[in-house]
Amino acid sequence: MIVNLSARAIDERLREASRLAGALRPETRLDAKLDMTAAGVTARLKAASDLLELCRTLAGARPDQNDHDTPTRAERP
Repeated sequence: MIVNLSARAIDERLREASRLAGALRPETRLDAKLDMTAAGVTARLKAASDLLELCRTLAGARPDQNDHDTPTRAERP
């Protein structure tokens, strides 16, 4: 196999590789993984809000697990 190593041939190969790897560029990689549309961001914020509400509900349902009167390690004799 003979590979053309002229500046023009190398430039063309690099440009083609760059075009094919567009979604892999660091500045656009996150966009490829996350839906950054308004609806996508709203859905993730809603999911996070729902999880926080669930955590707070569960914490309130089991006060024995969240007893703030329990002495800390430093306060124990």
